[in-house]
Amino acid sequence: MNIEEIRKISLVEFLNQLGYQPTGRDSKGLWFYSPCRSERKPSFHVNPRKGVWFDFGSGAGGDIFTLAGELCNSTDFIRQAEFIAQKMSMPIEKPYKPVPFIEQPTFEDVRVSKLESPALLKYLADRGIPRNIAQWWCVQVNYRLHGKDYYAIGFENNAHGFELRSSLFKGSYPPKHITHIANGNARCNVFEGFIDFLSAERLGLNDGFDSVILNSVANVGKALTVLPDYSIIACYLDNDEAGRAALARLRRELGDKVMDKSALYPDHKDLNEYLVATQPKISNNSKLKL
Repeated sequence: MNIEEIRKISLVEFLNQLGYQPTGRDSKGLWFYSPCRSERKPSFHVNPRKGVWFDFGSGAGGDIFTLAGELCNSTDFIRQAEFIAQKMSMPIEKPYKPVPFIEQPTFEDVRVSKLESPALLKYLADRGIPRNIAQWWCVQVNYRLHGKDYYAIGFENNAHGFELRSSLFKGSYPPKHITHIANGNARCNVFEGFIDFLSAERLGLNDGFDSVILNSVANVGKALTVLPDYSIIACYLDNDEAGRAALARLRRELGDKVMDKSALYPDHKDLNEYLVATQPKISNNSKLKL
């Protein structure tokens, strides 16, 4: 079984092999009846270009492997690949050989300081974030990786890890976790990443409310440990399938108190893109006040 060959299988071809044909199309892809459950109206959407799906009825979504996992009720990657190979009549070689573990490089000589780098402040200014907001919420993280020295904007999470950003790098210094900013408010704003949170600061959307920054939609489960305590949960998530899936899960778990605020930026991917498109540009020397 060749995993790379499986990755090349289109979702539309896979669904056709399962006996599902498209019922309609829109500008982003095709609609199907969900292969995961019974329904009267097709609510299963496939974006063939990106190779992703989203089930608006269940709130689940992902790629061909996650779809296989839904259908065979398994989170094991090898089992998912085997299921796809069987349905597509692909040859399967057993026993499977596990993917060898490759140790990830570790950060060395990590130093945290005030955010002062002109290059990093310019990067944030280009994304609409002024100096005073950046320096209030972010730090500068210098580190060594692969034997070379780097520096990045750092945004701390609840486990004392950092999200790291620069014009050349997007990553994190472990451990990965959410960032919960608690002010004792009954409302909590939810953001996927800290750039969107900083954007909300400039736009005046936070206004003293509590905030949860997921730092990855994979952290929705961690956010559910703190969000039930709020009476209003305002979600400023991305206008993509991952953002919609995160919103759908929050609504399943927390009900009507979860509000979708993405209508503020319907023509933009996220809140930061909206900020850059609609607000006056600033320089890295900006003294814009909160």
